[in-house]
Amino acid sequence: LAAVRAVCSAVTKPVNFMAGIKGKSFTVAELEAAGVRRISLATSLYRTAMGAMLEAAREVKDKGTFGYLDRAVGTPDLAAFMQG
Repeated sequence: LAAVRAVCSAVTKPVNFMAGIKGKSFTVAELEAAGVRRISLATSLYRTAMGAMLEAAREVKDKGTFGYLDRAVGTPDLAAFMQG
């Protein structure tokens, strides 16, 4: 986070931070306090979704169960989120 602060204070343009490095996570509040003005999620949401898909597929293949369905987002919740 110190490096992020240093970059933000050294430049006059808004700084974009790209989230998505495993084990290198900061909160939105920490990044804002460091001077970041934009946060990009890059492929992190996609990779998270693919991780859930792999876990679900492994569960079916290895255990023959469908417990992943208990963690699946419902269509109404997803639609409401997408509509804002």
